[in-house]
Amino acid sequence: MQKMFYPKSVMVCGVSSSPDNLGRSTVENLERFGFPGSVYLVSREGGDLNGRKIYQHIEDIEVVPELAVLLIPAKAIPDALERCGRKGIPRAIIQSAGFSEFTEGGRQLEENLLNISRRWNIRFMGPNCIGAVNLDNGLVLPFFPIYPEAMKKGPVSIISQSGGLIIDVMRLLILENIGFNKAISIGNKLDLNECDYLEFLISDPQTHCIAIYLENFADGRRLMALARQTEKPVVVLKANRFSSSHQIARFHTTALAGDDDVADAALKQAGIHRVDTLMEMADTLKIFSLSLMKGKKVGVICRSGGQAVTVADAVYRHGFTLAGFSDRVFDHVRKEIRAGVIRMTNPLDLGDVFDIRFYEEIIERVLQEPDVDGVVFGHTYTHDAAIPPTQGLIRATGRLSQQYGKPVVFFLVAGREHFFALRETHAFPIFADPEQAVQALAVSRRHHDHQSLRTATQPLPSGRVKPVGKAPLTPSFMSPEASFHLLRSNGLPVADFSVVTSLREACDAAEQIGYPVALKIASPEILHKTEIRGVHLNLKNRPALTAAFRAMNTGRVLVQKMSAPGREVMIGGRQDREFGPVILFGLGGIFVEVIRDVAMRICPIDHEEAVRMIEDTKGFRILQGFRKQPPADLKALNTCLVKVSRILVEHPEVQNLDINPMLIFDEGQGCIVVDVKIQIDGI
Repeated sequence: MQKMFYPKSVMVCGVSSSPDNLGRSTVENLERFGFPGSVYLVSREGGDLNGRKIYQHIEDIEVVPELAVLLIPAKAIPDALERCGRKGIPRAIIQSAGFSEFTEGGRQLEENLLNISRRWNIRFMGPNCIGAVNLDNGLVLPFFPIYPEAMKKGPVSIISQSGGLIIDVMRLLILENIGFNKAISIGNKLDLNECDYLEFLISDPQTHCIAIYLENFADGRRLMALARQTEKPVVVLKANRFSSSHQIARFHTTALAGDDDVADAALKQAGIHRVDTLMEMADTLKIFSLSLMKGKKVGVICRSGGQAVTVADAVYRHGFTLAGFSDRVFDHVRKEIRAGVIRMTNPLDLGDVFDIRFYEEIIERVLQEPDVDGVVFGHTYTHDAAIPPTQGLIRATGRLSQQYGKPVVFFLVAGREHFFALRETHAFPIFADPEQAVQALAVSRRHHDHQSLRTATQPLPSGRVKPVGKAPLTPSFMSPEASFHLLRSNGLPVADFSVVTSLREACDAAEQIGYPVALKIASPEILHKTEIRGVHLNLKNRPALTAAFRAMNTGRVLVQKMSAPGREVMIGGRQDREFGPVILFGLGGIFVEVIRDVAMRICPIDHEEAVRMIEDTKGFRILQGFRKQPPADLKALNTCLVKVSRILVEHPEVQNLDINPMLIFDEGQGCIVVDVKIQIDGI
């Protein structure tokens, strides 16, 4: 990657002296940003550009450039890449469009590119991208004019599957006074994908935060593993979430949409911060310029009572609590009170204090409070004379936040003629309203919590357990007895059972298992047995069993030991084509699909992750013991989740698994599986 972003020489293929030539813009961008390396121009027509020689053939260049930028018609790209290989050029950026995102014929061109790149050991970016921007060394390769005065260098680097959207992100980060260091447009990511660039940016000393826009995941498990290994915040805007956008995304960058619920769970599990909008992305990135929020207690300082109330609401809404202030804070505030109408509480309303310079002292006093983990400060100014002291306050707040190692989220209400000038006073994040400020603080808290767990978190396998493509064309379901045997052989508790084909066999099995028993249709094709009256419960004797068996009128019947009452839960699993094996947990029963109170993780999980998974559900309160009910055996449930996770990893032929219900008994009394359905790869 070093030669991709820090090359000593660059060749731009597709340059002419025509004013509207795209390659010309790339060359002029390199000149404007002072790229220190050598730049070589290539075009079949030859000639020159502003005194620079344009070579007619790649082979004519006297040296071997380290990076080739190819901006020529798609059909000419394979030949150009072949020439790069013969020349010994190790890296390429293919900006041209017209590949699989455009026509089916473009897919064959892509296959040709991969074959050529493997033969010559060339790694390349794209195709169908705008290239890379590296403000660290002036490597600015997009094929449209970019000017240094419009850029701002900062701590964030960007990876984007969309060339157009990466420009939007760059502009927004500049507008928000954040800036960026590197911007990478990955396009069809035919060779190098987002994981390769993420791995590079994690090791890049100039990058402190990483923003990613994706429409599909090239290797979800590797993305998770990389994010879990770094302290750097990774913020992802994953589009192509719903069915209405799938077709657009496919033609746009050949994306194949994944299951958004799985993606959501995977990103959360990896400590990646998922956002829904570009503004949310900017707010999330801003908070990471401050110290992390290490606790849940917030100090609130505002210029009005109304502001204070709205901030307090946001504090509780995002899982924080209001810290207690000591008399030391209040005694200091009393020095500046005019009318004596300030209530000595948290939130602290400074509406009666008009000395902006005094606000700095209050912020410092609150930061000194041992009970305060972070501060929200809301500021409003009403006249031009307040601008210089407000600028001083912004600078001081940034210094104090760094000095005390606690975040101060500063939201500002100002006139439009001064808002941007105030925000650009200092490289300190300014938010537009209290909700944005507190939401960003919550992101900081989540990042801190994830980092504290990071060293103890069980790593995922570096790649997928098994490549998972499309769903099997001829799926089949395991028989009930085979499904129960699979669970039992992996250590899960299963209710005693027997599959029979006659009434006599059913009676003999019931005598051996012991009454009461349940009868269930044993056909693997029937998924919801209760809907066709294929289940008879609590059969206490032979006459009841006989009547039930005759009523079912079917060839194969499962006779199962009737379990004692317990709390019903569901454990599910499936193979996801982007993240591999996935495990689900929630309260069970017939309404599980309606209630949708489900926690999800990418497998494998360990016991600590299983605990967090259980606690993520609303049903956790019921399992803890609700309204004088004893707690359920959460330790046994935890063990079952880990074992099912292992089954999904070790048996990738299991496409879908549904244990519903599993009965959880009171604490210390274990649990038992009473029904399971398993779908496997078709033959």
